[in-house]
Amino acid sequence: MTEETTGRATLRRIMEQMRADPDVLDGVVTEVRAQSPQVAALPVAEVRRHIAALLGVASAAFIDSTGLGVEVADRLATDRALQGVPLSALLAGFQTGRAHVLRELGGRLRQHEMLADDFVAALLELDGYANKLQNRLVEAYRETELRLARTAQAARVQALRELLKGGPVTGVVNTGLAEDRHYHVVLADVSDPRQARRAEAALAETFCVTVDGLVCGVAVQLPDLASVADVLAVVTPPVLPKDFGAAYQACRAALQTGRCRGLVGPVRLAELAVDLVTDGFPALGRMLADELLAGLAGTDEFHRLLASTALTYLDHGGRVDATALALHVHPNTVKHRLRRLGELTGFTPPEGSLAEALRWRWAVDTWLRSTGAWPTPEAASSPQSSRHRVTSSHSPT
Repeated sequence: MTEETTGRATLRRIMEQMRADPDVLDGVVTEVRAQSPQVAALPVAEVRRHIAALLGVASAAFIDSTGLGVEVADRLATDRALQGVPLSALLAGFQTGRAHVLRELGGRLRQHEMLADDFVAALLELDGYANKLQNRLVEAYRETELRLARTAQAARVQALRELLKGGPVTGVVNTGLAEDRHYHVVLADVSDPRQARRAEAALAETFCVTVDGLVCGVAVQLPDLASVADVLAVVTPPVLPKDFGAAYQACRAALQTGRCRGLVGPVRLAELAVDLVTDGFPALGRMLADELLAGLAGTDEFHRLLASTALTYLDHGGRVDATALALHVHPNTVKHRLRRLGELTGFTPPEGSLAEALRWRWAVDTWLRSTGAWPTPEAASSPQSSRHRVTSSHSPT
């Protein structure tokens, strides 16, 4: 390589700083998701992973003068094609990220003085790597599209994807599903196509597609999901194909609710119904917690233990014996904790009042999640980690 110019050396140092700065990556991810709704529909971690890889390979090519490896572009384009993200959305996201990086570069370069010719030559070299990445994205995406289009299954996959995304009910005929038959919808919280293979294998008995980057299956009978017990998967009751769009949107919301509660494994959508509604009004939940639980301190481990016991008690229908069994403690311990909570907050067993029980549960759940993790190992057995689980003994088939 010929002797490096002052302009290139300066730009290289700035690129090295940017590559090590997590705020640069965060800025690109935020702007790309804001500019492209299709990309924003993907899990944030998925978008972040791919953008980090693109930035890494482009900056490394410039900094180290090693040439541009296209494997990253191939992987991103293939994943987006498999996920059903349009090429236009992929390119829009790429261009947005490219513009953000250039603006960041411009801001940092203002602090340096250099010859215009040196700066332009170095910037053109960097821009050339970006052009090669973009061209490779287009080529790899189209190659994947052509490969998928050669199979009859591709048409069914696309039809089901559109139906789940709220497309016209007339599209049911193209999926090969029966309009008058009921199907479970299963949405797994996994987006990386390579990691998704295990979820797809578990859903092998279903009609499986990827929607918005997530693995989704539909089936008359639920398969055994034991092999993905470490992956959150929301399972709907049987629904008609015409209701797939609404079921899918509910599953998307339920995934977020499940993530917030640390749930894993198959989870019934119906069991998350109350949590979905309460999560939709977080400000009201905080107001309830402030009003009903003003006597508790979020930094007090014992207070969190009392609250978690009350939550388990409410989720077990106000039955002391069932609560004690769930928490692996003596029933008298449960009674003592509830009595102590009552002294601090005025909590009393709702005595059959569903509305009162819901108000307390909403307040306690909000308060616990706002104060951090569960306070003791025994609380790990609370309903938050088990009450929604779909098991083989009572699987909704």
